[in-house]
Amino acid sequence: MALGIGLKFEGQVKPDAITVDGYESDLSAGRIVEIPSNQKARYIYDSSNNLIYAGFAPTGLAENTDGWLLWKFTYDSNNNCTAKNVAFGNWTGYLGATYG
Repeated sequence: MALGIGLKFEGQVKPDAITVDGYESDLSAGRIVEIPSNQKARYIYDSSNNLIYAGFAPTGLAENTDGWLLWKFTYDSNNNCTAKNVAFGNWTGYLGATYG
């Protein structure tokens, strides 16, 4: 299916108004919103005050225990963020994590 051509909902069961409202027909995808709940976060900044690493984990998870969502940000020479790569592991090992 080409982009911009939404699905036609047909059949006995029609989607409810909330489902229809959350559907982006231009992308043929549902819209979501992430709301962190019961999470803790850690951050590392560089000398230009750019966020370089961020880590998220359930409250109570030790920093050296696997289960962390890790983000690594890359910036260009103008300090514009150009990439966010993701890894999974523990916060104490964020430097050695494999980001992709």
